[in-house]
Parts: sequence; structure tokens; C-alpha cells
Amino acid sequence: MIVKNWMRKNPDTISSDLTAKEAMHLFEEKRVPFLSVVDNNKFRGFLARRDLREAASWAISTQDIYEVQYFNERLKVKDIMVRKPVTLNVNDTVETAIQKGKQFGRTFLPIMDGDKLVGTLSNRDLAKALSRLLGGDEGLHGVSIELNGDSKTTIRNILEDIFMMGMDIKGLFTLKDPDTGKNRLIIRFEAKCFKRIVSLIEEKGYHLVEATKNEP
Repeated sequence: MIVKNWMRKNPDTISSDLTAKEAMHLFEEKRVPFLSVVDNNKFRGFLARRDLREAASWAISTQDIYEVQYFNERLKVKDIMVRKPVTLNVNDTVETAIQKGKQFGRTFLPIMDGDKLVGTLSNRDLAKALSRLLGGDEGLHGVSIELNGDSKTTIRNILEDIFMMGMDIKGLFTLKDPDTGKNRLIIRFEAKCFKRIVSLIEEKGYHLVEATKNEP
């Protein structure tokens, strides 16, 4: 999975010279948690709505008219933004994105192609990608089968069996159980009779860890 296939393309941007008050209006209009800061097509950093709100809250809490006036008229995006943030290359993997996010405590990463900003990737985008992998938008059924012994042979045997059960497989991948360390085969599928499929899997002697039925 390459970042460029999952990133948010043509991201909304903001100028570093905008005032904090103008930035707040833009955030409300765009309804996004982050905005990339770009001046003359050059990426400068990014601004988080949370940081902007904290600055506004501080100005108001002081009950000082001059502080409020400073926030409204003089405080600018460049005074609050994150400069030289952690970024990703357009050809990095999603795994790299997740690792960098954990390492640097970031939920938002700009995507660069050379020195040009071409996209962004956030936890929200990763959640959408996971939903697509799980067939969440397609309303698919799902089963999770524990793998034993030689994983390749087991997967082959499972697939040979389930093709005879009337499954229309839409997604297939493996996942390691963090508690037991054993691999699971995750299958997302369409079928007219969900209960019958589950019964057949159990009759074959496979360890069915979970089964989820799509309820339209």
C-alpha cells in the first residue's frame, strides 16, 4: 500500500500571513482539523485547529482587551503554525506513515513530491482506508479463521473448501492476533445464506474466531 493511493489529494491550504481570526473563519468553512500552510506554492508547515482554538481561549481568558485585539488583528498563522513538520514522500508506504505517526506523535502528515505538497494523510484517512479494506462501504459479511501449522497450506485448504460453499469473496488478508501471536485469515464476502456458510466452516473443523453478518 503506497501513500499516493490513499492520501487526500489537492489538500486545502492557508497562507502564513493570514490573521488568526481569518484562519478561524477558514477552518469553520472547510470543517477540517488541519490546514497546510503554503506561500507562493512553497510548503511552509501546517496549522492545527486545536492550536488555533487554544490561542483564542488564552486571549479570551486573560480578559485583557489588548490581548483579544492582538489575537484578532496582529497574531498570524505563521506565529502559531508547526514549522518544518514531519512529512512523507509520495512513494512511501502506509506502514511508514503509521510508524512515523507513532514515532513523532502526529495524526496528520503532509505528503511531498520533491519540494511540492501533493497531499495529506491523517488518522481519519487511515480509518477510511481500513473501512474500505474491511468492505465497510459494501456491506459485506466477514469471518475470521485461526491458522494452524503451515500457513500457506492452511490458506490453500481453506480457500479450496470455501469456494465450494457459495461464497463470493471480496476481500482476503491475514492478521496476527496480538494476544496469542497466531495468524488469522480474514475473509470479507457476499453470500445468500450467511448461517449456512458459518455452519459449513465449523463442520470442516476450522477454528472460527468470529463471524459478522451484514445487517442491511
